[in-house]
Amino acid sequence: MLYAILLGAGMAACLSQQENDEETQTETLQQEENLNPTGSTTAPAQVPDPASFVMEKGKAGDVAIGMPIEEVRNNVPMGFAVKDTMLMLEGQQSTAYVLTPQGQDKGLLVEQQCEAGCRVWRISVLSTDFKTPKGLGVGSKYGEVKEAYPIGTVALAEGNFVAVSEAAGMSFVLDDTQLPQDAQDRGRYNPGNIPANTLVKRIILY
Repeated sequence: MLYAILLGAGMAACLSQQENDEETQTETLQQEENLNPTGSTTAPAQVPDPASFVMEKGKAGDVAIGMPIEEVRNNVPMGFAVKDTMLMLEGQQSTAYVLTPQGQDKGLLVEQQCEAGCRVWRISVLSTDFKTPKGLGVGSKYGEVKEAYPIGTVALAEGNFVAVSEAAGMSFVLDDTQLPQDAQDRGRYNPGNIPANTLVKRIILY
């Protein structure tokens, strides 16, 4: 009889311990569920407004030439991120701003001039997502650009070979790796004889 009581007590103790263990496990799981609720734990990606990718004279998306820099930094378009960067201009360091669609590494490079307050001076378009109303952008061919916009001059500027359209307010930086690198040969080019399949690798708005 004593053995049976001890055995029963031992079984009860085991069951009690199991129940305590199960309760502890249940509480732990509940705590973990509270920390990691069912469903997404990250904010959904914001989709930029298509208008944010329209590039026209003096403006790329929501950024315009002459706009206060404070406005650029404080009114970042939905789906974009902004960060500071440093440029070397004529041997001097200058603060600029990179505006990119979230999840991408290329977007807009916004340069400033600071006199009576800092304002947007120049915008370099690096992303292929930005397009003019005529559907042109980074990656377009020179022949397409020339057909859409009058090109007044081609020249070397700040180490780049550019085709300038004053009417459009844009300089199209060309990928000149397939063109002669000799300065004398390069000087023979004009808006009419650049190979039509030469690609645009950057667009500068001024």
